[in-house]
Amino acid sequence: MAVGLTKVGWLQLFTQMRGPSKFLSRLFTVKPGGIYNGGKVAIDIERFGEDVAVVVKRCTGPNLNDIDIFTTKEFTPPSYGEAFPLDVCDLIERMAGVDPFAAAMVDYASQMTAKMAKGFVVVMNMIERAVELQASQILQTGKLTLTDKNGATVYELDFLPKATHFPNAAAIWSGTSDKLGDLQALADVISNDGQVDVDRAIFGATALNLFLDDDDVKARLDNRRMELGEVAPELRDSGAVFYGHVWVGTRRIEMWAYSGTFKHPETGDVTKYVEADKVIMLSSRTRLDMTSARVPLPLGPDPRVASLVPGRVSSQAEGFDVTPNVYATPNGKQIMGEVESRPLLIPVQIDGFGCLDTIF
Repeated sequence: MAVGLTKVGWLQLFTQMRGPSKFLSRLFTVKPGGIYNGGKVAIDIERFGEDVAVVVKRCTGPNLNDIDIFTTKEFTPPSYGEAFPLDVCDLIERMAGVDPFAAAMVDYASQMTAKMAKGFVVVMNMIERAVELQASQILQTGKLTLTDKNGATVYELDFLPKATHFPNAAAIWSGTSDKLGDLQALADVISNDGQVDVDRAIFGATALNLFLDDDDVKARLDNRRMELGEVAPELRDSGAVFYGHVWVGTRRIEMWAYSGTFKHPETGDVTKYVEADKVIMLSSRTRLDMTSARVPLPLGPDPRVASLVPGRVSSQAEGFDVTPNVYATPNGKQIMGEVESRPLLIPVQIDGFGCLDTIF
């Protein structure tokens, strides 16, 4: 009888990795000058009200108006840097997804390239989630409070929004409340201050359920002949669902639900970008900017491992600059891959959005 090893089938590698949700950060777009060299970024802002011309007495001349008033705002972006080490001795071990018999035939250079590529994907996803977190904080509070891995606040920026843009509902939505009236009140504030008409509402999970379960809202949505609204859920973006539209006063508002999550760096808990009881309201015309300061790397990567660097990325899709780097120890036994970036989201039109707290 022949004696040998039992045959073993080898299934394709399974990798559990969900790409970052970027629904909120995609509301911020790069404008000319948004990707720059230097430590700070500045913007000039002009604001004109809805003044109306008034009658003047004949032959007395016109009223004088100053059209040259503007303010300059200057911002310093936060810095992000994520790295991963690779020891060449690790190349002796079998890589995930390669069966033991084929592993011995994979050359070390190919393994190194594959490990580096995977590492850059992982850390780049982390930075993209950090940018989404910026968008989340700005749209729900008008401020940024960014922490390090120990939970200590290392970056704060208050864009000084009006408190009226972040109100509590007139009554908590879990009880008897005028939900359509709450949305209209906030939309009126945004329209008056920001001079834009609200056409989007982004609901947290609890707020959406309470809104759709409200009798007045149901009546509004069920009145098809008058086309006052409709609910037709469909997936439109990563982590976001478009639910249809509803008329709130004289405004036709899109309803969105966003369930995107991230792992809280301090607690480790799965955390939603939009709090369950919040409703973000804004206009598709609200000016929201994505900016990015380039990270200096004048000497370039270590020439011994330069081929492993994916290249400096100024992603038009994501809108912010990313600087990858790879370098080795003198003996070439350890290699470090890292990504640095200095993105900052700026709500230029600070009066063009708001957030309603429905349960407080």
